[in-house]
Amino acid sequence: MEIGAIMQHLRDPAGIPAHPLLFQGLMVFTWTLHIAFVHLTLGAGGIAIWGYSQSENEWLRLAAAMTKVAKISVSLLIVLGVAPLLFTQVLYDPQWYVSNLLSSRWVIAFIFLLIIAYCLWFVVYFATYHGTPNKYVMYSGLVALFIFLVNGLIMHVLAYQAILPEHWLEWYMPGGIVDNTGSSLHAISWPRYLFIISLSAPLAGLFLIAYTHYFAVRADYPPDYLEFVRGLAKKIAPPGFAIALILFFAWQMIVPFTHPIAWLLGLSLLIMALWTRTNSFTDSGYWSLLGGVGVLALLSLWRELIRVNLLANFGYTIDSYPVNLDIPSTVLFFTTLITVGGSVGGYYLSLLYRAGRISGKYTTEEPIARLGSSAIAVLVIWIAIFFAYGITIWLSNNFLKN
Repeated sequence: MEIGAIMQHLRDPAGIPAHPLLFQGLMVFTWTLHIAFVHLTLGAGGIAIWGYSQSENEWLRLAAAMTKVAKISVSLLIVLGVAPLLFTQVLYDPQWYVSNLLSSRWVIAFIFLLIIAYCLWFVVYFATYHGTPNKYVMYSGLVALFIFLVNGLIMHVLAYQAILPEHWLEWYMPGGIVDNTGSSLHAISWPRYLFIISLSAPLAGLFLIAYTHYFAVRADYPPDYLEFVRGLAKKIAPPGFAIALILFFAWQMIVPFTHPIAWLLGLSLLIMALWTRTNSFTDSGYWSLLGGVGVLALLSLWRELIRVNLLANFGYTIDSYPVNLDIPSTVLFFTTLITVGGSVGGYYLSLLYRAGRISGKYTTEEPIARLGSSAIAVLVIWIAIFFAYGITIWLSNNFLKN
């Protein structure tokens, strides 16, 4: 049986509950958010480790701040990584399933490595708030960053193997002998991996500009310190984008086709490399982060276009996925995302944003207090609807049948 037919047979016979383009769009969007915090973790972690090796007070203060940023970013990249993974399993379950089986030991090791790396970074965080970390503590931070990079490589390999179905059989039966150990990483595209990882440096520079803008209103953040951080951002971002641009072209040399999105991504890297060299960059505030997210959105879209084109060579397209439209569950999903996510998430984000810009005790302003009350009301209503919906379905299936 041809590999394309195999992939078709491995699809979920129940189909999907809405049009595949909906899930594809959500996958691209959520992967953008996930990879943003991956880059922030690596970039902030690298700045923290380097900062602790310096003797200047500005470096030590920034290192302590970036230690906390990296700690929080790891949590967010894990949480935000669940959504694109689920959408991948909806649309590309045959490919993801095979890739995971081919490297199953690495998939299992990924979880344990992530736990170890997170614990090691907590060692750095704990030492930071009980004095400056010594060299032995810094070794734990370096090991944590190294493990994060290894985990990134594992995810890269799993995604890359999934779009190379023509090699699955030779990986599964090398030399005609079945290898079901799952102990190998079969496909690594170093230009692709290094390009994505390299974006951590310039995006960390963009974050530093937003960091100075955020804390500029606080008296306990002196102008000299904020100017030091701006100067560091201007040293990191331009060469970082330039290096990323070189690695991007190296990656494109091995991609078997081109697309306007690819050229737009390359152009965005060039524009960011040039813009971050100007004086307006250090005064850009949150606009710098918006530009970085735009680059990552183009990367996410280009990554998906590559997958679509390579799998189409084997007759696998998401458009042909059977759709069994389930309007109630789709409506429930989006109303949950918009109402609960918008109100509760908006309340927490607003509260955190306002509290961080005030030194000392924070007293909630009236608009945010009202938003909190609204969030609680929406959450209560949503829980009631959720249970009412479930009970109605249960009753109709068990007691109200004709």
